[in-house]
Amino acid sequence: METLMSLARVLHSWTRWAFLIVAAIALVMFVLGLLQRQPWSKRAHTILNAYGSLLGLQWLFGVILLITYGSIAGFNQRHFWEHLAIQTVAMIVANVHHAWRRRELADSVRWRNGLIVIVVSLALAIVGIVLLPVAIQWRFYLP
Repeated sequence: METLMSLARVLHSWTRWAFLIVAAIALVMFVLGLLQRQPWSKRAHTILNAYGSLLGLQWLFGVILLITYGSIAGFNQRHFWEHLAIQTVAMIVANVHHAWRRRELADSVRWRNGLIVIVVSLALAIVGIVLLPVAIQWRFYLP
């Protein structure tokens, strides 16, 4: 169980940085797309999918880590449950764009909605991180 916990901790640690890189790229891309009134592109759709998928993957690794850690240390630490609740909402918001994928929407609406999804889910993710004790908020785990 400790090996699984160590693996989940490393994966949860490393995936966060991939998510943050994609989040930065997505933010810039969607702000520019909206301001420059660019036509909606497959690339924009792909980056939005990557953003939501990485946050979902990060969430999954976090759940595995919580279960393995909780089975060893107990499930009575409130900040982990608060973190999980906020991150679950962030993950749902990050993937809500799938609901309008097949709808006929103006390009500006797609850019705006995508930007809203990114900003709201990223803000929620940051709030979820801040709920954790400072010692583990941005700790980088190596294999």
